[in-house]
This record gives sequence, structure tokens and C-alpha cells, in this order.
Amino acid sequence: MLWRRGITVHATYEADPDSEGTHDCVVRFRTLDGQEVTARPALRGRRDEVRYDPQDPSRVLAPTRVAWLGVALAAFALTGLWGIALSIPAIVWLAELLGSAS
Repeated sequence: MLWRRGITVHATYEADPDSEGTHDCVVRFRTLDGQEVTARPALRGRRDEVRYDPQDPSRVLAPTRVAWLGVALAAFALTGLWGIALSIPAIVWLAELLGSAS
């Protein structure tokens, strides 16, 4: 849902003072109407940007390169599986054609 209606803004990442984990962070940004928001994204993004829900600015998505890699890998695998599935009848037909010619 955030990919469709989310708004991307510049943000600053800081270590989360309330967390014991070393990789946990809070993100601070301003909404388009000037409201300052502090949120805890699930993942730390690689860029200094976040995407937030304009109806609930505490819902934040931090884009990561790993997420895009997963989407690209899934699309490649799906395309490859369809290619194999659709080429099997052609291979069977060609094998039958070559088998009957000899």
C-alpha cells in the first residue's frame, strides 16, 4: 500500500536509544505539511529517504537495495519457469517429428 500512495521524503537515521540492538534505528522526517515525525522502520534503508503513508505518517517504509534484489530475483525465476513450461510441448513435438523421420 505504501508503494502506491506513499510519499517519499528526505529523512535522517539515528540509533534507537530505547533499543538494545546495534542495528535498530529511528528515522526523523517532515511530512509535506510540515509535521515532524519520528518513526521506527522495520529495515534501515541505504538512502536517506523514506516513504510514509499520508493518512498515518507513523507508517514508514525504508527502501532497501536488498528488497529490490528479491523482487528482481523472483521475477527472473517466474519468467524462467514459464519459459521452461511453455517450451516443453515444442520439445516433445520436435522429438516426435525427428523420431518419425528416421
